[in-house]
Amino acid sequence: MILVVEDDPQVARLISLVLQRHGESCEIVADGRAALARARDARPAIILADLTIQGMNGEALCSTLKSHPETAGIPYVVLSGDRDIAEKARKCGADDYLGKPFEFPDLIRLIEKYARAQS
Repeated sequence: MILVVEDDPQVARLISLVLQRHGESCEIVADGRAALARARDARPAIILADLTIQGMNGEALCSTLKSHPETAGIPYVVLSGDRDIAEKARKCGADDYLGKPFEFPDLIRLIEKYARAQS
């Protein structure tokens, strides 16, 4: 299962459709605190998360997950339109990042790189 943390319903739906067409199951969470709880409970194959989400921003979510042994190994990819995305992703310990707007083949490449490595 892929955990998508995105508070824009249209973007979340689009990502979900692309992943499902690629044969992946995913769950969408719009809030950082809810995402933290789901990541701990469900142990997703990969987390795709925006930086600007409610409850707990994407950087804090990433740092928190990466600092706990039970979730540190879950690949975390930042999806954002933030111009400092590379720096923010590096600082919080994300495994990778993808700037918005992104091309679907780039998203699928990241899924294949990280989610496949987990299974």
